[in-house]
Amino acid sequence: MSSSARILPFDDLIVLEIGARIGAAACGSLLAMAGATVIVVEPDAFPPIGKYINRNVSVAGKRSLVIRKDDASDALLLRHALDAADVILVSSDLPSELPVDWTARADQIVCDITALAERQPYEELLDDKLVQALTGIAAVTGTAEGTATLSDAAILDLGSGLYAAAAVAAAIRVRRMHGGGQHVECSMYGTGINGLVTFLPFHFEGKVPPRGGNRHPMCAPWNAYQASDGWLLLCSANDEQWKRLCGVMGLPELAAKGDLARLADRVKRVDDVDAIVQQWVGARTVEDVVEKLGRVDIAAGPIAVVDALSLDPNVKHRGMVRRLRNPESGENVDIPGPPLVIGRPASHFPARDADRDFVRSLPERQHAVNGNASQVKPLAGLRVLEIGQYTTAPLATKHMASLGAEVIKIEPVTGEASRAWPPHLNGESYFFTLNNTNKRSLALDLRNPTDREVFIDLLGSSDVLVENLKPGSLARLGFSWDELRKINPKLVYCAISGYGADSVYPGRPAFDTVVQAMYGLMDLTRADDVPTKIGISIADAAGGMMGLFCILAMLEQRDATGGHGSFIDLAMQDVVVWLTHTAWRSESRSPHVVLPCRDGEIAAIGDAVTIETCLKEANIDARIRNRDEVVGALLKADIPAAPVRTVDEVGLSEQRQGSFIRMVDAGNSRWPLLELPFRLSRMRNYELRPIEVLGAANAQFARPRP
Repeated sequence: MSSSARILPFDDLIVLEIGARIGAAACGSLLAMAGATVIVVEPDAFPPIGKYINRNVSVAGKRSLVIRKDDASDALLLRHALDAADVILVSSDLPSELPVDWTARADQIVCDITALAERQPYEELLDDKLVQALTGIAAVTGTAEGTATLSDAAILDLGSGLYAAAAVAAAIRVRRMHGGGQHVECSMYGTGINGLVTFLPFHFEGKVPPRGGNRHPMCAPWNAYQASDGWLLLCSANDEQWKRLCGVMGLPELAAKGDLARLADRVKRVDDVDAIVQQWVGARTVEDVVEKLGRVDIAAGPIAVVDALSLDPNVKHRGMVRRLRNPESGENVDIPGPPLVIGRPASHFPARDADRDFVRSLPERQHAVNGNASQVKPLAGLRVLEIGQYTTAPLATKHMASLGAEVIKIEPVTGEASRAWPPHLNGESYFFTLNNTNKRSLALDLRNPTDREVFIDLLGSSDVLVENLKPGSLARLGFSWDELRKINPKLVYCAISGYGADSVYPGRPAFDTVVQAMYGLMDLTRADDVPTKIGISIADAAGGMMGLFCILAMLEQRDATGGHGSFIDLAMQDVVVWLTHTAWRSESRSPHVVLPCRDGEIAAIGDAVTIETCLKEANIDARIRNRDEVVGALLKADIPAAPVRTVDEVGLSEQRQGSFIRMVDAGNSRWPLLELPFRLSRMRNYELRPIEVLGAANAQFARPRP
């Protein structure tokens, strides 16, 4: 297909999906939504692992090729498919259909999606829940008085697939601009470590990161509250929001003075704060509370069950739950819509082995003798503007900065709000610094005419604009999408919000916890059968991760269509619905237990009776044994298990090994900064540095005010 006829970013891309991990299927699905032709190599017999637990969802919108072992003609057909592919998705830690003597062409992109970053014994037994345990995510999920809690949502499987899709898009850009392929590595473990941004600051300061149920470690009130007819989530992130909440509750004096007026004091007295809010909420219905809080821009929402996601008005409006009929079984199957909005929703389920003739028809490709193996940063030469706060937009642009883009963070003249979030290192917030690595800082007031001119000049020379303001905020300042593309027709503009710019909830504020509540994650994460948020800010993080992939994809489309920019309307809601889809069918969820040991906790996959019997036969009482002993006994019996590591254990391990945390000297400080969650073989070395001090870039870009 010629460049001028392209509709989606990867319309001319052939992807061969061989890996059995859910992450490989997720990566393939995202690339297919963005236009790629994805061929799934299915095994002759279905193993009950990974993506084959729910085949329909994994293969929707793709082509199917079944390879029969010991069949010479199938071996030749597989080699032909390998030869014809641009991108090959594998999971090297699980049994593979790859020929043992196969070697990638120098112009191919091979993406390996695994559980861990380094090979370990029993790695093939590790599933999403056990990697939640190994990365510290389980340890910060659940109530303070209860055990660590595992989620039935495959957040790390799907998260690794999302990061893998972004890494593949970056590798495609390198191949297009510089020639040659490369090897990409992405792991569930690296995805999990990168998700600990809210909790690692406590570890770096020498404190124990808390497990707080539905509370936020840095904000209050922020919790689940029981109304007269159900549960809801309420989030207040700063003193101004607390003031508005107190006004609604008829208690304005609490925000005016006293020991609850300041955020830091409310965090210390969180039990008292929750009791006050609960008393007010408990006398009202969920709908009444949400409506009253929405009128004063306080983020709140009902806690919904996964089975009811398709009934949510905004899910319907944005087409995030779609029903397809399986022609083989005759059943109707719910599948997720494309969370990238630009994407092509899956329109069919391929019959097993339906596409042998299609694979045979693929043209053979010349084997490249000498590929370009030079080291290169995929986004070098690009300028990215960010107007972001907290996590979503800052996370997307942080990764773009590490990939080589010049990222200019446009902050209010008083600084982005999370600069004040404790704890601090030499006056700088750990949280803010971790989320804004490698960026420049430009302090502007876009209501000021002189600063607006600076912004307009920058827009004209930039490739990407990313923001996570409330929908319509930039338009009200005179920078609607129509105005932006007049300034720069080549601009890729990504707006990340809770419910989308195109939404039935216009103006409704959203926080990570509220989105987790409203779109199924809390239903799939239960502490003592109480819906509970995943400890890490997964809705925020996944919004930023999806933003990264969408931007990279649309840069490819822009460059292939003569420089036409695009608007990406990205909703955290859509990404969270997508994160739940592997658990929409109850048979896709596996039972699990968390057991206390002498030195902590362990997680095991299976029913409690089977696990108890196994330990009894091994003469092991978990309560008086170390975690390694208990895990070892279960693994010998082929029961998947892993220690539940604390954030402290993870942080110390990573700081020693340097896999995903790098210690960087900057001025008088030594910063622990997060590495990219994926590895590109042609970008082995890249700089990590803290963001500049507030307004450091003003000397270069800003004009003197009259």
